[in-house]
Amino acid sequence: MRRFAGLIEQLDNTNKTNHKVEALTNYFNEAPKKDALWAIALLSHRRPSRPVTTTLMRQWAAELADLPAWLFEESYHIVGDLAETIALLVHQEAEGDHPSLSQCIEEIITFKTKVEAEKKSYILNRWKRFNNFERFVFNKILTGGFRIGISQKLMTRALSKAVEIDENILAHRLMGRWSPETITFEELVLDPNPEDQISQPYP
Repeated sequence: MRRFAGLIEQLDNTNKTNHKVEALTNYFNEAPKKDALWAIALLSHRRPSRPVTTTLMRQWAAELADLPAWLFEESYHIVGDLAETIALLVHQEAEGDHPSLSQCIEEIITFKTKVEAEKKSYILNRWKRFNNFERFVFNKILTGGFRIGISQKLMTRALSKAVEIDENILAHRLMGRWSPETITFEELVLDPNPEDQISQPYP
C-alpha cells in the first residue's frame, strides 16, 4: 500500500503528462505483479464493491479522532471529500505491518460479509497504522470513489512502456469484463489466451 500511495501522491502533485507517465511506468516496473494488476483495475474503474457505508465511516472516524459528530460533519463540509477528511483528522498512532495493495483489497473483499463490529475493528486498526496518504488512498478504495484524474489511455501508455508491448494491443487486452480476483497479470497483460479476446472489438 505504501508504494501505491506514493504513486498516487506523485500523480496528485504534478500536472505534467510526461511526469505522470514516468511515475506510472516506474510503478509498473517495480511493483509486485499482483499489486500492479490491482493498480490497473483501480485506474480503469474496476473497484471492489463498497464493504461499509460512508455513514459508519464518518461515525467511526469522529470517534477515533475524539470529535463530536457535528464538528466532524463541519470539517467534512469544508474539505468536501470524505476520504481526505478522515485522512486529515485521524492520526497515525503506530507503525503498521506495511501490507501490500493487493493484500489490503483482498482483506476488504473478505470482510464485506463480516459483522459490523469486525469491520469497525479492522478499519480503525488500519487508520491508526497508516500514514496520512496511505489512509487517504485506503479510504478512496473503501468508498469506491477512486478518481484521481488519470485516464485509462494515459495509464495504458505507461504500462506499454513498462512491459514493452504496443499500446493499442494493451488497450485491447484491457477491454471487456475481467477482475484481479480471477485473472493474473501474466494472463491479462503479458500472455493472454487469444480465444478469450476474439469477440472483443478494438478500442
